[in-house]
Amino acid sequence: MSTKTLYPQVRPATDIVDTENGVHIRANMPGVTEKDLHCTLQGNTLHITASSRCPVPHEERDVMVLEFGNVEFRLDIAMGGSLSAPVETTLDKGVLSIFLPHQAGGHNTPVTLL
Repeated sequence: MSTKTLYPQVRPATDIVDTENGVHIRANMPGVTEKDLHCTLQGNTLHITASSRCPVPHEERDVMVLEFGNVEFRLDIAMGGSLSAPVETTLDKGVLSIFLPHQAGGHNTPVTLL
């Protein structure tokens, strides 16, 4: 699932916590808005892509390092075990929060970052 882009592709800083009720995922993606965020669950793999655009003002074109904007975020997480709907997602100030509930009787879901 590789996509050509002019911008760097990075994996966001991510926390994944398996609790009794489900899996909580938090990913730090500064500058991302809901319209630039795409989350899909295909089989047991959660695919997250997003883009952050922070254009440099014309008068500041001599910037030597630019590490905060114009980034393509990409995160693929292989979920083991049984998860169920509904998946809850929120995006607040560049932090994506996802909750994937366990099916009844399912727990200790092995999770692998791809």
